[in-house]
Amino acid sequence: MSDKAEELAKQILEKTNANKLIWNPVSGSVSESYQSNLEGVFSFCISRTATGDNKILGFEVNSPSGIVLSAQADNFPMLGANPYERSRRMMGGGDKGTTSEPVDTAKIARFRLFSDLFHAARANAVAEDQTIEKVQQLLERLA
Repeated sequence: MSDKAEELAKQILEKTNANKLIWNPVSGSVSESYQSNLEGVFSFCISRTATGDNKILGFEVNSPSGIVLSAQADNFPMLGANPYERSRRMMGGGDKGTTSEPVDTAKIARFRLFSDLFHAARANAVAEDQTIEKVQQLLERLA
């Protein structure tokens, strides 16, 4: 399922960057979310929930009948699956030669892809450049 989600996210990111999709903020959501509709049949949603430095990015593809595809990516540290090993590393009792956590390149790539899509959707929805330009114009009138 994750390969399909990543492939769709790449295609949607390309179309977003080419200004072929229109994104809108989703109100009433606990997380910061943006949604785009495709020909009134399918919709895509990208969301970000942040707690401190920890972020969870959610990606969904919806049809009129409900969620077709759902995937998440996070930037949480890789601390191993074994709770004893996690505790030992957190207490500084890990292997003497090991100073960093293992790197999961697939997890990092997925987080970056979803993050790129989130920021592209936000920029499209908010139209930051146009908003800033309009604010500057209004401020100049006050002078």
